[in-house]
Amino acid sequence: MHELSDNRVLRDTGARYPIFNAPVGYFARSGLAGAVSAAGGMGLMEMTSTGVEKTAREAAIIRERTQNPFGQHMFISALRDRLDEVLDWALGQATFLASCAGNPKKVMPRVLETGIPLYHQIGSLDEALKAVDAGVSGLIVEGAEAGGLRSTRSPHLFTLLQQIRRRVEVPLVAAGGIVDGVGMAAAFALGAEGVMMGTRFMSCAESPVHENWKQAVADCDVTLNIDPGMPNLRMRVVRNELSESVERGDVDPKGNPYAGPFMEAFRDGRLDRAMVGCGESATLVTEIKTAAEIIDETMTGFWREIDRLAALRG
Repeated sequence: MHELSDNRVLRDTGARYPIFNAPVGYFARSGLAGAVSAAGGMGLMEMTSTGVEKTAREAAIIRERTQNPFGQHMFISALRDRLDEVLDWALGQATFLASCAGNPKKVMPRVLETGIPLYHQIGSLDEALKAVDAGVSGLIVEGAEAGGLRSTRSPHLFTLLQQIRRRVEVPLVAAGGIVDGVGMAAAFALGAEGVMMGTRFMSCAESPVHENWKQAVADCDVTLNIDPGMPNLRMRVVRNELSESVERGDVDPKGNPYAGPFMEAFRDGRLDRAMVGCGESATLVTEIKTAAEIIDETMTGFWREIDRLAALRG
């Protein structure tokens, strides 16, 4: 297999491959993030869903599993009054940081003092420019194909990557709609130097979510873009009986992105009680695989596509 040269994402992370898992709350803990890092990717562990003490234990589990680097992620707006506490802990031991949902200028002065690279996740050109002005090392560019709550104005990745690449010089990681080497090659053609996979890793063997959730993603042929009852926001979910009921208006989500108790679906597999959040890429996932299989197949497929495109030159 070929090796990537002059890749700034690999420089900043120390990983073997520029492939990240999305640091989704409850999903991206030691089992998932550790498996991605152990396989040569850049595992990202979220630091929002639990307190610092438990997060520290999760980080220790990853270090026991692999000597490969991993990163920590801050959901800035969700951390609120815990932000300083989490940042204090992270800056004392992290080698790579990521953040989202909030202006990174809240944390960048302290991060810059340490020299730790921080990549901020954005969904628009305006957010990208503000993050670069704040001093971030790189950007995670998330298109509207991605899962989770998104603005009704969110542009899709194909356009957004090009728009941002024209205006900034920092390295870009592409997120949204990517599950394999074909998507990775497409993202690199548009200016990315790395990719983040949310739905693909959330449904992998090491993900802590219930098997029913994983299988629902693997079986998905259509996703729905649901109005969760929150102004100017949409939630992408697997199409099933519950989500179709919400789409028809038979079930009122009442501002709940999952239209029901998330933990009953996450922990107990009760997909009749809460919707299965996912990205558009759920339609490209056909089976549950290990993180190592996903990363190996992605890199093999990536170089196959790069070689195929290079052959067009004759």
